[in-house]
Amino acid sequence: MATAPQRTQDGITFRNLNKNGRLNPYEDPRRPITERVEDLLGQMTLEEKAGLMFHMITMVSPDGRLTPSGGGHGGSLTELMTTRLMSHFNVHALPEPRLAASWYNRVQELAESTRLGIPVTIWSDPRHAFSNNPATNFQATEFSQ
Repeated sequence: MATAPQRTQDGITFRNLNKNGRLNPYEDPRRPITERVEDLLGQMTLEEKAGLMFHMITMVSPDGRLTPSGGGHGGSLTELMTTRLMSHFNVHALPEPRLAASWYNRVQELAESTRLGIPVTIWSDPRHAFSNNPATNFQATEFSQ
C-alpha cells in the first residue's frame, strides 16, 4: 500500500499526507493547531467528516495481520477505513505487544494511504485490564496493562 511520501519544503521535512506535492497548513507542525484543523476541515468531504464521528469495534488478528478473518462489527478494518472513511476504533483484546505494535503500524500505513492521510486512533476501556468478569466486560490484556 502506498503511504504518504516525505517531502522537504521551506526547511521542514514533512509527510505529504494528501499527496499533492506541497506543504499544506494541516501538515505543517509549526502552524497553530486551530489553523491546521481549519485547513484540514476545509479539505474534507461531508462523508469524511461523518466518518470521523463513528467509533467502531475492530478485531485484531492474533498474528498481527491487518485484517483478521471475520473483521469487526460492520466489516473489515480496511473496508471501514477506506470505504466508510472511519478512523476511530475500539479493540477488546490485542496479541502480545510486539505483534500489537506491528498491527498498529500497519493500521497507520493504511491511514496514510487514504486521501488526506488522517491518523487512526485506537482505544480500549482501561478497566478491562483489572478484572476478567465475562458477564460485564472483556479483558484487554496487554493493551491497558
